[in-house]
Amino acid sequence: MGIASFVIGILSSSGVCLSLIPLLNVVNCVSLPFALIGFVLGLVDLLRPNPQNQSRAMAAIGLTLNLLALIVGGIRFLISLFTTGGIV
Repeated sequence: MGIASFVIGILSSSGVCLSLIPLLNVVNCVSLPFALIGFVLGLVDLLRPNPQNQSRAMAAIGLTLNLLALIVGGIRFLISLFTTGGIV
């Protein structure tokens, strides 16, 4: 699950960065749910017991990337919602 969180984190962070271009906020609306899914996957992987002493670096990085995407994407969504009255 850590690798899945990492991959989703890269994709959602890229999508949120792409949504900072004007008129591409629709990408933000697609990236935010994926960032939430990746955040949950990373959190579950970090909190479950680790019997084999495996590294959880991918889960930690994925969790961080998804949290960053959620914060930046959420701020971008709120700004566009309040300034334009819609998603665009």
